[in-house]
Amino acid sequence: MIYSADMSLLRYSLNILKLAPYLLCLSSTVFAAPFEIKVHDELIAEYQESAFEVETNLFQAPASQGLKSNVFQTRLEYGYGITEKSEIGANIYLSNYNGVSYVNGGKISHMYVPTHDEEGLWHYGVKNEINYIKNVGGTETTFYELTPILALQLQDWRFTINPSVDVTLSKNSSATFSPSAKVAYELTHAVDVGMEYYGDNLPNKSLYNITQQPHTAYLVMDAKYGKSSFNFGVGKGVTANSDNWVIKLIASLSFN
Repeated sequence: MIYSADMSLLRYSLNILKLAPYLLCLSSTVFAAPFEIKVHDELIAEYQESAFEVETNLFQAPASQGLKSNVFQTRLEYGYGITEKSEIGANIYLSNYNGVSYVNGGKISHMYVPTHDEEGLWHYGVKNEINYIKNVGGTETTFYELTPILALQLQDWRFTINPSVDVTLSKNSSATFSPSAKVAYELTHAVDVGMEYYGDNLPNKSLYNITQQPHTAYLVMDAKYGKSSFNFGVGKGVTANSDNWVIKLIASLSFN
């Protein structure tokens, strides 16, 4: 997400631990993989219908975190279509590590997808969220997130970007840039394969210093069954400040 961090790269690097409580998606060096590892597209609940989503991820944190076990995280989401163009949602975050289970917060959200040509080249929308997270490191953060959604469909290929912006809701408000992107290829009508990329906590004045930022790349597969869809991915951090590896599964379920 594109954030305004009014400081030099050197100062940011030296004070990363102090600034961490004010960042939206926390750096894996200090904290953990996000509870939501998803590139948002234009899928929303049907008007006056409910939708459910379950996401789990298992990751190996860097040794610097001092955890005795891998971390298992879960996100539970309920969505409801309030109009033909938008839905509201509520999420809860859970985790388990070192043999103990935790409730780590949640969020409320609104997604708007304007009417456009579903068979056309461009697909777009926007998602607004208010999050409260108590992360694996114990730091509590409340923030607002704005996620533009832009996708390009070229025959069997689909390119999607989410240039998300997060702003902490505190006296010392700050902002961060955490972009995500996805390239998918349609193997069959029901199965896609592709790659996803996530970059978290990127102060917009140091975008060039990639080695000091957490970046994770995933190989993913998407499958559809009726009105439900599933996303499975295996990810690997590509910088020293990234998680060693992450396995994720997202099930978007519709029972209508």
